[in-house]
Amino acid sequence: MKFSPTLPPPQISSIFHQTIKQIVPKSSELIKMQNLISDTIEVINSSRIPPEISLTFIEPQGSTGIKQTALTNAADIDLFIGLDPTFLFESKFSSKKVRRDYIRKLFKNLVSDWLIPTLKENHYQNVRLSYAEHPYVSAELEGVEIDLVCCFDLSSQYIHENGPITAVDRSPHHSRFIRDHLSKSQKDDVRLLKYFFKCHHCYGDQSAIGRSGFIGYSAELLIHLYNSIWGVFCNFDKLNSKILYSSEMLPEYVARYQNKSFADIRKRFFPNDFLILIDPTDAKRNVGSSISSRAYYLMKSKIQQFMANPDASFFRKERIPSILSLHSDKKTLNCLYYVEYHETEEDHYTKYRDKLYHLMEKLIRKAEQEATLEDRFPNVEGELIFDAKKGIYVIALHAPQPVISEEYIRTGPAVSDEPHYSRFVSAHPDAYDCDGFLCINVKRKFTTFLEYLQNEIPNYPISNLKVFSIGSASTPPFSDMAAQSMGNFYVNVLPFL
Repeated sequence: MKFSPTLPPPQISSIFHQTIKQIVPKSSELIKMQNLISDTIEVINSSRIPPEISLTFIEPQGSTGIKQTALTNAADIDLFIGLDPTFLFESKFSSKKVRRDYIRKLFKNLVSDWLIPTLKENHYQNVRLSYAEHPYVSAELEGVEIDLVCCFDLSSQYIHENGPITAVDRSPHHSRFIRDHLSKSQKDDVRLLKYFFKCHHCYGDQSAIGRSGFIGYSAELLIHLYNSIWGVFCNFDKLNSKILYSSEMLPEYVARYQNKSFADIRKRFFPNDFLILIDPTDAKRNVGSSISSRAYYLMKSKIQQFMANPDASFFRKERIPSILSLHSDKKTLNCLYYVEYHETEEDHYTKYRDKLYHLMEKLIRKAEQEATLEDRFPNVEGELIFDAKKGIYVIALHAPQPVISEEYIRTGPAVSDEPHYSRFVSAHPDAYDCDGFLCINVKRKFTTFLEYLQNEIPNYPISNLKVFSIGSASTPPFSDMAAQSMGNFYVNVLPFL
């Protein structure tokens, strides 16, 4: 069925309209957020600002700030404190590393010695130092999470020519771009798109599908590029086959990418990225770099299903499915496994997420082959889900061939290959000729994928995470999170491999 890219059918338009009414923040929420923002800005302006810095702005960024694309009951405050970078430009650093270390120490000290004491003195709760790529302060007031982030106040021209100084220096430019380029109805469409991603667990850096789903800024830019959520839906199946960019940045885009094909641009500038969504505030940056192919393909499928059979249930957030509720056959259950970790010390969830993805990838690589490169457990795939508040992280793994032979044939040198032939025979008297090569039968250390996990996991401890349980879908009981991890893999990952 062909659809108009500008006007959705009445049934779909009705679903959009009804959903918007449910997800737009109420006026009381907006007033509360604005009061908290104003009060916090006043607290900072009235504090003992360190003499070595000069503030140029204190401004709320993100969806609850000047963008105004937040969902109801899902809001926190990101308050950015702009620093005049002149002192940094006037300083002499022997290397980029020295400057980077200086900035990191400066920002950590600003958080620890200025912002944290200031918030505590003014009765903010749960005030703490947080890290992502950048030290910042997190706190709570009246049940709302507030993050205070220091950045350098850089001009658009500076970012275009030099890039940002820190990872967060672009954020104010992102917010201002969205504020200035999206209408009120488009901001509501951003809410719809973000909510759709959330309903299917493909939103942000806590996505259950892929290391990262669609971030808020990517949703905002997609609405900007295609005018509406309906425009995004009609073009979604082509997002991974083109360079996505805003006409607002055309001169910068042309200067960098002119006369180059999609394949050339991907190969030269973004070889490891699945989606290419150019940042209109910095033509060198790909906003889509963190969006996983798994999240894209799941969302592509859900959008196609919705367009073919519109139903409000597509905009209804459900729990991640449990493998126990899916009535899977025994063969499927025998192929699904999990490793569950519990946090022993609180840290930023992205650190644990990245370490566990690294471990998962290593487990998959090692599962494929014996140490001598003979085949072992082929085509293993995995996925991670986690609950950052509870500190629970679970890797789900799918092994299509979970039981292997007790022995494997190791192939040695050719019969004609001296002196390696004689050395091999001397080391392995039981070697035999196999099509012109020496071979031996080697007894495996383990023959099931579960034994493999139980043997390998202890070799890779992760600081402040403890292994809670290792098991398979065919051998309950296991925790709800373990059941969800395997259900998530079965429903949201396996069909798209």
